[in-house]
Amino acid sequence: MEDWTKKTDAEVFSTVGEMPGSMAAYWRDIEMKRRHYLLAKGVSDIQIRAAQAEIEAADATKVTAIWTRVSAIAMVASVAAVLSAAFIGR
Repeated sequence: MEDWTKKTDAEVFSTVGEMPGSMAAYWRDIEMKRRHYLLAKGVSDIQIRAAQAEIEAADATKVTAIWTRVSAIAMVASVAAVLSAAFIGR
């Protein structure tokens, strides 16, 4: 029996030369399904990693927004302190 796992993609996905229902056709079909599964799994893993990176980026954006708000409030407080000092000093 041929070992379909050692064949190239071209050999697996080209015509088998066997009649449908033969053992060679069966193992070829199994190998095609296995390779498709591995490719789909690889794509899914990459999509999951990309989604995790997007979540991390969103979390970082939230932290940046908080610090921007704190900075704006500190700036307003600083301007208010300078203006009140200027008016009190007169």
